[in-house]
Amino acid sequence: MITEFEWNHHFADIQKKGPFKRFQHRHEFSAETRNGASGTTVRDVIEYDPGFGGFGDLAQRLFIIPSLKQTFEYRQKMLEKLLC
Repeated sequence: MITEFEWNHHFADIQKKGPFKRFQHRHEFSAETRNGASGTTVRDVIEYDPGFGGFGDLAQRLFIIPSLKQTFEYRQKMLEKLLC
């Protein structure tokens, strides 16, 4: 569910139902110039709690962090491919 929106700056969403006890995702946008080309930088800020106490902490280290990292690396590549 979208919880925040600021035109040309960011939007944020939360997981209403899913595998995490709490999951918040903020998509931030900023204008940037690199090598004389103007564009937009997209930054993802994620805050979450897997729940399940110590088991959740272990799952986070072994599975969740690597999976989120892989997901957002892929997302960045696809954004670049789709928008460039």
